[in-house]
Amino acid sequence: MQTDIAEEKQGGFEMLNFTIKPGESFQIGKDITVVFLGGTPNNLKVMVDAPRSYNIVRGSLLEKQNRKQKSYYPEPAIPAEAMRKMIAKQKQQKRQMEG
Repeated sequence: MQTDIAEEKQGGFEMLNFTIKPGESFQIGKDITVVFLGGTPNNLKVMVDAPRSYNIVRGSLLEKQNRKQKSYYPEPAIPAEAMRKMIAKQKQQKRQMEG
């Protein structure tokens, strides 16, 4: 993973900019893990493992709310069992890569 601090400031804050490969992850604090699953040039698949107490919202949704558009259609929720299987598979892959 290659990291750089962005030269331009976004929203008044410097942003961390890095290159990550499919299957790699990064930590935010002690209890948030972000996994890059891959994707296509137009779509990226990312999984966030965080406590339910964190409010994780798409930036596009926040922009729409800021523009006071009152209608949006959320993506269907991933069933809890499917999410558990994905997390278990990623943890297994991480253990295999480490060991």
